[in-house]
Formats: sequence, structure tokens, C-alpha cells
Amino acid sequence: MTSAQGTLACPLPRCRAVNAATAETCQACATPLRAWARLRTHPAKLFNEGLEAARSGRTTIARDHFAAVVHWCPGDAEARSALALACLLLNDPDEARHHWHQVLTRRPNDPTALKGLSHLNPGTKRQRTPLEPEPTEPEHPPTDTAPEAKPKPPATDPPTHKPPNPRPHPTPAYYSAPRSD
Repeated sequence: MTSAQGTLACPLPRCRAVNAATAETCQACATPLRAWARLRTHPAKLFNEGLEAARSGRTTIARDHFAAVVHWCPGDAEARSALALACLLLNDPDEARHHWHQVLTRRPNDPTALKGLSHLNPGTKRQRTPLEPEPTEPEHPPTDTAPEAKPKPPATDPPTHKPPNPRPHPTPAYYSAPRSD
């Protein structure tokens, strides 16, 4: 936006007039230059506030901040991954899955999204990206290989052991570093 020392170019493509660096508005088109500069840095400010909220355990606030960044900058994969993680931590795995798939649409090998999706689907090594074709499976299983019926075991008391705990959610340290825009 700064074209030469002490001057400021208007950010509108149809104008591009050169203004004094201290100008509040563009002299040619009256665009509010100071407000424009504040708006350009606002997504980074929201992202950093979201990180701070996540690190202090205020996950709902973090999710709201990341959602605002994604609304303003839908192509921001880092903010979308942070939003997905916040959704996961708030027990909304479907929304988390949606956002990580959105990340993979733009960045097919994004490690954060792949790690998040593998957390949602334990036992899978790699998630299929939305751009990859779905694997083909036969509509009906072959009928000539029906399994033989096995006799039922005698009734026993229900098992007394508890099933293993599900995998823990990734920690908030999984969030990325602050931005310096």
C-alpha cells in the first residue's frame, strides 16, 4: 500500500492515487485509508485472539474467533484447521470433519488436516481427499461364498472389563503460532 516513503497508494484498483502517508482518506476517491489498513490486519488479530483463548481453555471463544477469520478469509487453511480443532474439542466431530475436508480441497496433503481426520477415524493411515475418486466396491457381496453358521456359545456373564478409552483429543498446543500481519 505504501508506494514511496511518506506516501500511501489508494488500495482500490480503479484509483491507486498517491496520498500523504498521514492521510485519513484518499484525495481522489475518498476511500477511508486508515480504516482500510485496520481491516486488513483484523483477521490476524482475530486469529491471535483465538489462539490465546484456546491456550487458556476458552474453546468456545476460540471457535468463534476462528469462525470469523474463516468467514472473512475462506481460503485460510490455517484458520480453518484451528476452527476444526476447536469444533472437535467442543464435541462436534461432524463440523470438524467438514472443515478439515475443506482444507484438503485446497491443500490435498495438509499435515494438520490429515492428522485431524486420522484422529476422527482411528485405524486409517490416510484420508481420501475430496478430489480423489471414491473407491469402488461391489454393490452386493458374492453369494457363492456364504459363511457357515456357527453354533452359539453358551450364555455367560457379561464381561467385567471396560472397553479402552477413546483416543484423547489433540491438545490445544496443536494450534499454530500467532500471526504477525
